[in-house]
Parts: sequence; C-alpha cells; structure tokens
Amino acid sequence: MLGWRILPLVVVLTLVSLQPAAAQAPAPRLEIGAQVSTLRLSDFDATNAGVGGRLSFDLAPWMALEGDIAFFPRERVEARSLPDATTDLRLAYSRHRTGAFVGPKLGVRGDRFGLFGRVQPGLTRLTHRSVACIGDDCARVLLLLAPPEYRTEFAMHLGGVLEFYPSPRTVARLDLGTTLIRHRSLAPPCDDCTSRNLSSSLGLGFRF
Repeated sequence: MLGWRILPLVVVLTLVSLQPAAAQAPAPRLEIGAQVSTLRLSDFDATNAGVGGRLSFDLAPWMALEGDIAFFPRERVEARSLPDATTDLRLAYSRHRTGAFVGPKLGVRGDRFGLFGRVQPGLTRLTHRSVACIGDDCARVLLLLAPPEYRTEFAMHLGGVLEFYPSPRTVARLDLGTTLIRHRSLAPPCDDCTSRNLSSSLGLGFRF
C-alpha cells in the first residue's frame, strides 16, 4: 500500500525534473540547404543561372563553417575571334561550370533574422560543350580555331548573407557578393588574369 501511495509522487517529481532539461535542449547546429544561384561574368556582360547545395555547422551563435557547391549547366559567353580585326567575327562558347567553396560565416543572429559576412576560398572548373562562330567568315575561322583548354582555377567568394528564420529549424537566406576567379585556362576571357564577378543566391535550409 505504501508503494502505491508513493508512486504518484515519484511520477510528479520526475516530470518536474525533466522540464528544465527540455527547456535547456541545445539549439540545432547543423544546417543542410539547397539554393538557386546566378553568376554575372564581368568580362562578357553575361549572367548565368545554376543550382547547388550547402552544408553549414555552427561553431558559435555568431560563427559557422560553411561549404557550398554550385553547378551552372548552360554557361554561354561571346568573344571576338580576333580582337584587332575590323570584321565582326565572334565566337560563342557553351560550357558547364562547377564551383565549390569552404570558409567561415561571421555575424549576428537574432530570433527572426541574422546578418553575416562570408570569406570563402574555393575552386571552379569549366567543361567544354561547344563553340560556334558568328559572322560572314566563320568557315575559315573555325578551321583555324583550336579547342579551348580548361583547367581547374582558384576562386574566392566575398559577400554578405541575410537570413530569415520562419521556425527554429528552417532558414531562408539571400546571399550577395563578389566571386574572384584566377583564370589559367587557354580560353576566354584570358589565360592569366583575375576577374571580379557579381554572384547571388536564394536558398532554403533545414537545421538539425
């Protein structure tokens, strides 16, 4: 009989002791997201769209380590076949671009919004699809044209991030910044230069 009288008291004390532990449960630190991106190539005045994914881990409320990858399936640029020629002969290059970046995200995080800055070194790679000539003397030019030689190139992303938190486990974000690309490929825009390109992305993430 004594055991049956004590049992309700034990249950109540157990529930009370669990409440502070539940209230102090750690916030989600791992984030997995998807995004749509744009990259405006400054040397060609061309903007291309792509898709990608992101993985982020919070080291502190104000700092996270992020890695993202983006794929641009249809990058198309046009360049003059002979820069000093008087005739208007242009080459239209069609290619894929893949880029991957890893680096810190630093800033402030509130209950509903967060504002961060990013510095992310990475690599970008172009894959040749086709090349076409635009102009009257295209047949002669294409016979003399060597195919482009693409290499993996070093890149750096610098930018800012605005985040919105619809719930504790979801994140909507807007990224704006500049992607610096060190060109080493034997292809437009050059084989030894650095371009500065406007980049942006809109994404949605889930926190665990």
